[in-house]
Amino acid sequence: MTAPPTGRYGFDPFALRVRGVDSALAGQEESIFALSNGRLGVRSAWEQGDPVVESGTLVNGFYETWPIVYPERAYGFASSGQTIVYLPDATLLRVSVDGVALDLLTAEVERVLDLSRGLVVTTAHWPEVTVRWDRLVSLVHPQLMAARVEVTAHRSLSLEIESGWARQDGERASGFDPRQAPTFQHAVLIEENLERGPDGLSFSVGYRTNASAMELRCECRHRAVLVTVDPLYTGQPSQEQSLDGQLLVETDGTATIFRGDLAAQKSVAIEKVCAYGAATAARTEVSFAELAGEQSRHLEEFWANQQIVIGDDPSLQQAVNWITFQLHQATALVDGSGVPAKGLTGQAYEGHVFWDMDVFTLPFVANTDPPTSARLIKYRHAMLATARQRAGQLNLAGALFPWRTINGEEASAYFEAGTAQYHINADVILGLATYLDATADTGLLWECGLEMAVETARMWADLGFYGKDGRFHIHMVTGPDEYTALVDDNAYTNLMARFNLDRAVEWSSRLAAESADDFADLAVRLHLSGADIEEWRQAAAAMYVPIDDARGITPQDARFLEREPWDWDTPPDQYPLLLHFHPLVIYRHQVLKQADVVMAVFNLPDDFTPEVALANFDFYDPLTTGDSSLSPPVQAGVAAMVGHTDLALNYLRQGATLDLADLAGNTGHGVHLAAAGGVWLAIVRGFGGFRRREGNVVVEPRVPPAWGSLSFSVMVDGAPLSIQATPEKVTLHRPGGEPVTAEVWGQMLMIGAEPLTVNRP
Repeated sequence: MTAPPTGRYGFDPFALRVRGVDSALAGQEESIFALSNGRLGVRSAWEQGDPVVESGTLVNGFYETWPIVYPERAYGFASSGQTIVYLPDATLLRVSVDGVALDLLTAEVERVLDLSRGLVVTTAHWPEVTVRWDRLVSLVHPQLMAARVEVTAHRSLSLEIESGWARQDGERASGFDPRQAPTFQHAVLIEENLERGPDGLSFSVGYRTNASAMELRCECRHRAVLVTVDPLYTGQPSQEQSLDGQLLVETDGTATIFRGDLAAQKSVAIEKVCAYGAATAARTEVSFAELAGEQSRHLEEFWANQQIVIGDDPSLQQAVNWITFQLHQATALVDGSGVPAKGLTGQAYEGHVFWDMDVFTLPFVANTDPPTSARLIKYRHAMLATARQRAGQLNLAGALFPWRTINGEEASAYFEAGTAQYHINADVILGLATYLDATADTGLLWECGLEMAVETARMWADLGFYGKDGRFHIHMVTGPDEYTALVDDNAYTNLMARFNLDRAVEWSSRLAAESADDFADLAVRLHLSGADIEEWRQAAAAMYVPIDDARGITPQDARFLEREPWDWDTPPDQYPLLLHFHPLVIYRHQVLKQADVVMAVFNLPDDFTPEVALANFDFYDPLTTGDSSLSPPVQAGVAAMVGHTDLALNYLRQGATLDLADLAGNTGHGVHLAAAGGVWLAIVRGFGGFRRREGNVVVEPRVPPAWGSLSFSVMVDGAPLSIQATPEKVTLHRPGGEPVTAEVWGQMLMIGAEPLTVNRP
């Protein structure tokens, strides 16, 4: 990847703006302009119905199952696939004038994603009419989305507006790309019990999936109004006149068609509010203006507290704001489900939850919305029983969390790069630790977190073994780098396993010291003994981490440095390698999809001296293809940590514009949400220099001179810590909560409500 051109969406920090309709970019824009709230997501297909690549609505956790068929099956393979299902798209509001559907390709079109109001607004001008479409997915009401079309006549005309209900759940064209969802050869959804209101303006319909037998009901309600004053969606009463009874309303299944005459210089609007849920008791009678007003107020508060502000880089600021918006809308109302790799912007990766959620998404949520991050921790805990069963299938004690899943069952058919990534256990505990650092919520730790730590520690203690050297080794695993599989002593895995074991010891000992009765209850329930805790302590202390003294680096695994170097004259059109080379070809070479060891430095910076961290980055960076979307933000964060400022900025821009510039060529299948979380972390942890060290706050900003300044806010022990930095100094204050001790460029300082400025030494 190279640094992309900028300015395609303008330079408004709180709006993405495109002009014209380009069929070649339709899929990409459907993802970039998609709206969601963590429970409900809608891809941004054109309301006029064409061009379209992949329209649809996604409900988190609503999925179809299918049997995984292996030509050669073995014991313990995953048996059932899970794929998130597209529900009908309710945003279709097709306008026809004098019996002819308007063609967007013949109009002057502008489309805007308004980050400050959470709206997508499309305006199109023809000689006869001007049409404005608006849509939102409520960040306040988990089941609701709304769409609106307003038509202004430039002459008297005959008008037809079709409010459609577009389905896309059957066969679709797809090429060879394991990152995409499989193509179903049949309609997945069974439609049931369509009911219409007596006036034809509302309907409800049920859906049931073929195999998983999941059920969901959808309800839509329309209003038709003659607009005399544009309310601007302020939430204030608008001057509108109801057209109920004045337009001819026809229905055809789930379609609702409005017909009537419209005089010159008059405007008419059709609104639809739709609810998707197991029981739709939602407020579909609410107006679009009311929902939009709530949305604006919600986002006004969000941006006031959570914006990362970069001093002087307008295009990067816009990209970072878009990323922050994507992370927020992907998680705002999530409950009982995880955060899929694509959020709810597309069906790619089948709607599965990976380690992405725990390592890249959860830190953002813990620092911006702690109650939601607590729900994500509970989602992981809810799959613990299944994780115990999975560990048993692999002849292991404790629990093994699924590499990819929706419902808690392992859904990875390719075990070499799936189940073998045992580091998922430690990633879950890293997410828990991040939450605890942000919130100091020991209640959740004792409620469910410690149980996860205990069971994952048991898995590590059983998976590893003591070698003749007396060190604790872990063999036949795959690290985050999926171009190197089934290796011994993967450095990332061993370091993270040590972290996991240490946290299990620390938290168990803490509960025993603080509440002997609670610890005794936990010990009985989990059959936990002091011998278990001592076993974990010894395994962590003896954990083997490879070291190459000659190079001063951490080898990625026990044999990585012995492998044949990759041929870097490989043509650019043969990347990503996974689409052009057999895995065995890739596995035997020194070539990385993403750098495991650099990722370890990113997650566990205090496990490396500055010299080793720098040497690791310098060694592995040239070997990294960047075929993983997670690579640029991680490389950016670590490059900033080790002092490669220009390279860090280049990687950061790649990560921030990965989707906006479609650098990986697959944004049309959904946004790269984990990469978005990685960019947020790269700025906060890499450039902002914020981290926790053994429970203490460390702040060491590294602000590029080109920026001039950087400011952001993070949560520390349940209260915000505000950081405003320049290349020469940093100002910190804690607007709420108790004062906190922070190590700022080596100085131990007490940070309270009054701003404290520290000059860089």
